[in-house]
Amino acid sequence: MSLLDNSQIACEYCRRKFVPKKRWVQKYCGSPCRVAACNQRAGRAHPLESQSATKARRRKERGRTPTAVAVNQPVPTNEEVLAAIGQLAERLTAMEQLQQQLLALLRPPPV
Repeated sequence: MSLLDNSQIACEYCRRKFVPKKRWVQKYCGSPCRVAACNQRAGRAHPLESQSATKARRRKERGRTPTAVAVNQPVPTNEEVLAAIGQLAERLTAMEQLQQQLLALLRPPPV
């Protein structure tokens, strides 16, 4: 195709017919379609898409929606929950003891 040829081609982004003006290998009808196609290939958002909509779209693409995550995780049994609570209680008492020891070290000696 030469520059003098008036045959139309379809834009690779919006599929609208256009006559190439800049060069014979022109793929897009204009800069907005070229930039939008580049952003689409790179996985970036549309300029008018909100940040929360972008995050939701990416989570959905990765299969990490809250429902998908909840479905994939096994439900713990009552015994496992009670064991975890017991471990947390032990850690809490150990932390309280360490806190008391640190406070004792930080207090000024009696005069």
